[in-house]
Amino acid sequence: MLAPQIVERPALTFVGLAESFLHGLSKESTAAQVIGPLWGQFGSRAKEVPNRVGREMYGVIYGQPEAECKHPDELQYIAGVQVSDVGTLPPGMVSHVVPAVTYAVFIHRGPIQGIADTLREIYRVWLPQSGYQHAQVADIELYDARFDCESPASEMEYWISVVPKGT
Repeated sequence: MLAPQIVERPALTFVGLAESFLHGLSKESTAAQVIGPLWGQFGSRAKEVPNRVGREMYGVIYGQPEAECKHPDELQYIAGVQVSDVGTLPPGMVSHVVPAVTYAVFIHRGPIQGIADTLREIYRVWLPQSGYQHAQVADIELYDARFDCESPASEMEYWISVVPKGT
């Protein structure tokens, strides 16, 4: 079983390209059709974002209010970067602030195509057996120098927002 590191993070601000999708555990998932192409678009535009913090790239996953969703499994995905200040948004980009929260940080190892297996283990094995429940704030993917999309040696972090069970 995966063993996460539990960490507190301050509020984080992201800027990038956003798209709705049906999450990877949905029988009607559109994650593969939406997220890869979104990164393809953002990768060539990341340099347009002012006030960038670091060189890392982030995938930010969060839910919208039910009234704004077209499907019960719909989530929002931002392919983006962290910023110190939003400033002027480049055309077509959005900003999103994730409030301070506790995360369970997992390491996904290997090609990114295997992320669905990691997510299944996080949500269907680790979370139910842990002393935590999902905080429904955001999940964050961290892509840094360890990430190499196709490599068996690739690593990326997957953060899920958590609170102690019963909170």
